[in-house]
Amino acid sequence: MEKAEREKLVARAAQGDRDALQCLIVRHHATLRREVARGIGPVVQRYLDPEDVLQDAYVLAFRNAQAADLQSAEHFFRWLRTIARNQLKSRLRAMRQQKRDIAREQPLPGADRTTYPALFEQLTGSDTTPSRRLARAEATAAMLTSLARLTDEQRSAISMRFLENRPVAEIAGRLGKSENAIYMLFHRGLKALRESLAFVSRYSLTR
Repeated sequence: MEKAEREKLVARAAQGDRDALQCLIVRHHATLRREVARGIGPVVQRYLDPEDVLQDAYVLAFRNAQAADLQSAEHFFRWLRTIARNQLKSRLRAMRQQKRDIAREQPLPGADRTTYPALFEQLTGSDTTPSRRLARAEATAAMLTSLARLTDEQRSAISMRFLENRPVAEIAGRLGKSENAIYMLFHRGLKALRESLAFVSRYSLTR
């Protein structure tokens, strides 16, 4: 991406253009993922997923971009990287405060947890557009940034159901809602996700 195009995206993001903000985050995802993974380290990474740290960071980015006084592409990257670093520090601090013994911890769920690329494929699998050709890392970036655009309740419900494979009744109990309300969250959230994924897939394939 040319510098002039990046600067235009930053200007649009600063004015509240969520599409432009998503394009910018996707562009930097691979770099941020490597940095977060290094900060977690190989041992703790068995219990703390870099993508989960970045999901939190991207939610904050969408929430705070207009108040960030974004001045340039370089300023945007420093701002986004600071958010990611702070989220990582917060996660690691919470683990220390809870005095969790890593040696006795159970690793993150594997077989029963759906990956971000797998969910991307589920939501775009019937699509005949080029979005299906995205690489694994790009599919992850598309999924994380699209989830970050949802409301908190939509993101929580969809993550619990389609990533963690929790039953609807449990999700309803956790969110304090009826099962019918949870299905409504699914309906609206999945519709918004598919629209966002279609947009960011086209961007990723043409940049």
